[in-house]
Amino acid sequence: MAPLELVPPLGRYFTFLKPMEPRSAEKPFDSPEHLFQVKWDGVRILAFIEEGRVRLQNRKGGCRTKQYPELQVLPQLVRGRELLLDGEVVVMEEGRPSFPRVIQRDFCRRESTIRALVRHRPCTYCVFDLLYLDGKDLTGRPFLERQQILQEILLSQAPVYLNDNFSGGVQLYREVEQRGLEGIVAKEKESPYRFGEKGRSWLKIKPRRRLLCVVGGLAWREGTVRALLLGGYREEELLYIGRAGSGLSHRHRLMLGEFARRHRREKPPFVNPPRERDCLWLEPTLTVWISFFEWTAGLSLRAPVVEGFSDRRPAEAKL
Repeated sequence: MAPLELVPPLGRYFTFLKPMEPRSAEKPFDSPEHLFQVKWDGVRILAFIEEGRVRLQNRKGGCRTKQYPELQVLPQLVRGRELLLDGEVVVMEEGRPSFPRVIQRDFCRRESTIRALVRHRPCTYCVFDLLYLDGKDLTGRPFLERQQILQEILLSQAPVYLNDNFSGGVQLYREVEQRGLEGIVAKEKESPYRFGEKGRSWLKIKPRRRLLCVVGGLAWREGTVRALLLGGYREEELLYIGRAGSGLSHRHRLMLGEFARRHRREKPPFVNPPRERDCLWLEPTLTVWISFFEWTAGLSLRAPVVEGFSDRRPAEAKL
C-alpha cells in the first residue's frame, strides 16, 4: 500500500479514517523483531491537532471532541503545528482502567453532565502512535521510527500518557495478567501503519478476566435454568451486562431452581433489563464469579463463563 499523499490542512483531509487494528494471538511470545505495549481497556481515539485546536474521532468515524474536553490541552503538550495521534482514552478507577466508566463518558451528550464527569471521572489519553506531523505522512515509516519521533515531540503529562514500549512480551503479559489489565499488543518494529487494516504485523494477546457479578434473573425455559442474567452496580443502579450459561453444572441448575422459588420477584432489578422472553427475575442477593474475554461496546461481557458462586455482598459487584 503506497503512502497517503496528504495535503494540509490536516483537519479537512482526514475526515473518516479507520484506525489500524491488531489480530488476536493465543500466547505471549518474545521476539527481537517486535515491541510490546500494554493494551488499554478504553475507547480508541484518533486525535487531529491543527492550529491549536483538537478534533477527536472514534474508530467508526464518530466525533468525540465534546465528550473529552480535557484533551483540548494536547496542542500545549506537543512540538508541532499539525499532528495525527492514535491512542486509547481510558478512565481510571482504583488504579486500573474501567471500561464501564469510559463508556459512561463516551455515550454522554449533555454538556452539564460532561462537565461533572470531567471533575469526577477524568480521562487519560494513552497515545501509542504518530501518523502525521507538520505536512509529513508518517504512516509509511517503520513503527520503531514513528515511536522515536513520538517520544521527541510529545510531553507525557496528565491527561496524556505516552505508551511505554517493552522488549519482552512474556514478562509484560505476566505483569498485565497479575494486575488485571486487558492484555498486550505485539507490534513489528518495521511495520507501516495501514488505515483500516487488521493484519498480522500487530497482534493482541489477552488473558481471560474475572469479575464479581450479581445474579438478577434467570433465562428459564421448560422448567430448566438456561443461563444467569448478570449485573453490576454503577453508583446505586444495577446494570444488566449479559448472560452466562457456560460453566453451570446440573447441580448448579437444580440449586438455582430452588433459589428462584424463594427469591423470585415480578419486575426486573436492572435499570436496563434485557428484551428477552422467558426471563425469571430474582431479588439481587446472589453473587457469582465470571470469567470473560473483554467488554463489548454495548457494555456486555464477551464469552462469559461461570467460575463459581460467591459469598461476597452484592454491593461489592461494582462496575
